[in-house]
Amino acid sequence: MLYYHVMAEHAETNRDPAERPIRILVVDDHKIVADAICTLLEVTGDIEIVGRVYESSKIRQSIVAYRPDIVLCDLEMPGEDPLEACIDGIAESTETKIVVLTAFPTDAHIARAVGVHVAGFMTKHEPAETVVDGIRAIAAGHEVYSDEVRERMMSNEENTIRESKILALSPRELTIVRLVAQGLTTGQIAETVYRSPKTVDNQISSAFVKTGCSNRVELSRWAIREGLVQA
Repeated sequence: MLYYHVMAEHAETNRDPAERPIRILVVDDHKIVADAICTLLEVTGDIEIVGRVYESSKIRQSIVAYRPDIVLCDLEMPGEDPLEACIDGIAESTETKIVVLTAFPTDAHIARAVGVHVAGFMTKHEPAETVVDGIRAIAAGHEVYSDEVRERMMSNEENTIRESKILALSPRELTIVRLVAQGLTTGQIAETVYRSPKTVDNQISSAFVKTGCSNRVELSRWAIREGLVQA
């Protein structure tokens, strides 16, 4: 089930068949999953897949190149943070909306997504027709959340999102923490995020302070515990 929140003043979920199709960019590092999602959406008749992205490093340029109506993005990808890359991309494609589609709706992911005002947050546990309906609703001006996500959001609101240390980290620091937890060296991280090793070391030190960790091992364990990466 999905929860719809109307954002546009006169939003409607029914689209005129004469309108141009909803243009979607699918982002998922698992090619078989991405291809299955694209096949599912393409048969609807009112949705067009304009591109597929399997690597987070290509998200920005793909958004700018294709200027989709919606970026349908997974959050569990190796390399740099896909959500940050989406945010950078839509800065140059301001009509594009970010919609999360993930198998891991952790509190950490939800808090970050809500913080940057994504247009929707759905899980891969939903039936296919539910995801399609959600995309149509988002294109029509609604925000859409899976029930599981909405329940977590409500719980987090009651606890003020647990004053999560994640919210204290900048988007770049979050990316660095994820890469540290994936076992990358400072040099490898620097190459991945196009920053100098000294800058990366400074950001790691800042993350230590903000999370209360004293070394990379503790930081990696914290990142896993908070759902930033999988164990």
